[in-house]
Amino acid sequence: MTANTLAPKAIGVLSLDVTGPHLLRGERVITELAQRRGYTLTGLVTIGDDTFMPTALIVGTARSKGAVVVIAPSMAHFSSRVRAIAVACDLITPHRFVACTGTDRSRSPRHE
Repeated sequence: MTANTLAPKAIGVLSLDVTGPHLLRGERVITELAQRRGYTLTGLVTIGDDTFMPTALIVGTARSKGAVVVIAPSMAHFSSRVRAIAVACDLITPHRFVACTGTDRSRSPRHE
């Protein structure tokens, strides 16, 4: 299966504090959700207690990869960063969608 180069791009986020020993399960949830919603997954960011400026890392990675969406297995992976990340990208989990609140990016059709 080849990736759709015209599909909107996404990155995944996994918090090691939330995932614990289930890292592969979290990766699978992100991959399946991206495929189901029609996104091309372009990267995965893992963050932990020792991650320096995790919000900047997530948003910077999304921007550098051209991602319009950040996907995680649950909202807990975003922690208290939801509003800050949503200024740059939409956030998607299996049970929740948070729309981008920023105005400086071109809007592409949503795949909800």
